[in-house]
Amino acid sequence: MHRLPPALAANATSRILELVGDPPARVLELGFAGIHAVPLRLAGFDVTVVEPDPAFRTRGRERAGEVLDEPPQEPFDVVVAPAGANLAAVDAARVVLVAADGTASIAV
Repeated sequence: MHRLPPALAANATSRILELVGDPPARVLELGFAGIHAVPLRLAGFDVTVVEPDPAFRTRGRERAGEVLDEPPQEPFDVVVAPAGANLAAVDAARVVLVAADGTASIAV
């Protein structure tokens, strides 16, 4: 999975908030070490943070509290992930991908 610099990833947060729809919704943040979790929670979303890279889990816990190392086997309304992330194990109705340039879009 391609890792975006934190500042670039954080720049995508406002666009992500537009794309996820209206709360309440269950959102899985995958591979961003909790960068989007707090703004999503403040907007009214139930957010689960997954950080597969052990080097970034501690930072994720500092930002977002509990951080899982793999996606849970339950459905989500939306998954937010970097473009190119392996989403085979994720059950989500909608996928928001963040590209290497920090832009966010709905996967088709």
